[in-house]
Amino acid sequence: MIQFISWLTKNLITFTNLLIAFIAVSILVLQYLLAKRRWRLDLYDKRYPVYLGTMEYLSVIMRDASVTMEELMKFLRNSKDKEFLFGKDVKDYLEELYKKGVDLKRYESLLKNDRLDEEKRTKLVDEEADLLEWFRKQFDVSKTLFGKYLAIDKK
Repeated sequence: MIQFISWLTKNLITFTNLLIAFIAVSILVLQYLLAKRRWRLDLYDKRYPVYLGTMEYLSVIMRDASVTMEELMKFLRNSKDKEFLFGKDVKDYLEELYKKGVDLKRYESLLKNDRLDEEKRTKLVDEEADLLEWFRKQFDVSKTLFGKYLAIDKK
C-alpha cells in the first residue's frame, strides 16, 4: 500500500508538472496569435489612409478633369510611407499616379497657350482625354492592387 501511495504521489507530481507546462505553452501560443493579429490590424490602420488618399486623388481628378499643384502635393504627403507599408507593386503604382498627375497638369498648362495652332491643340486635347480615361480606369485598378494589402480576412 505504501508503494502504491508513493507511486501515485510521484506520478501525480509528474502529471501536474506536465499539465502546468501544457497550460504555459498554450498561453504562449495564444499570446503569439493575438500579437500577430494585432500587428496585422496596426498595419491595416497605417495602410488604409494611403488607399483613401489615393481614391480621393482619383476622385478629384475625375470630378474636375484636372489637378492642382496642391492636390499633387497632398497626394505625395498621403502616400509618403508607401515603400515601408506596401510592396514594390503599390510603390511603383503610386509613383505612376503622381507622374500621370504631373502630365495632366502639364497638358492643362500647354492648352492655356493661345498661340497654339489648331493641329497641336487638337493633339493635346486628345492626349489629355486619353489620360483622363486612364485615370477613370484606375479606380478598379486601385481596389484590386490595394485589396491584397487591406484584406483583413486572411488567416
